[in-house]
Amino acid sequence: MKQFENRWIFEFFEEKPDAIIKSMFGGLALYYQGQLKMLLSENVGDYSYHGKEYDFEVWNGILIATDRIHHESLQKQFPFLVNHPVLPKWLYLPFTFEGWEERIEMITRLVRSSDPRVGVWPQEKARKKTKKKTVKKVVKKKVTKKVAKKAVSRSKKPVKRR
Repeated sequence: MKQFENRWIFEFFEEKPDAIIKSMFGGLALYYQGQLKMLLSENVGDYSYHGKEYDFEVWNGILIATDRIHHESLQKQFPFLVNHPVLPKWLYLPFTFEGWEERIEMITRLVRSSDPRVGVWPQEKARKKTKKKTVKKVVKKKVTKKVAKKAVSRSKKPVKRR
């Protein structure tokens, strides 16, 4: 498993029985009290996505899982949060921003306090549908004299007539 230099961000949650830290999108996801709260991503050097350049690394920071209706109030309280360019429904704090350690601590305090603006409920996994075996019924057509005569007349063999 990949080692994360900034795993310390999740230290508070590691001993909590209602917290789960697991791999997701090549990063570490924090589930707390049943909700996905944050995603730690450490991929240095990628400043672009779909041909657009950003002044921060796109996958090197903390993504805050939240619904769009909370973006305005969270960005007003924490103006350093930006919409993630790939997952715009989440807010993002890149590690390249100055003072990001103190800012992350502010965000983790918000998560610990169970602020309702932070976190999304995971979607239930769709059950795999099993394919029903269909039995093809072979329908025998009744061959009428007309059909038989047409079939014979189309063949290259000469037709004997009575």
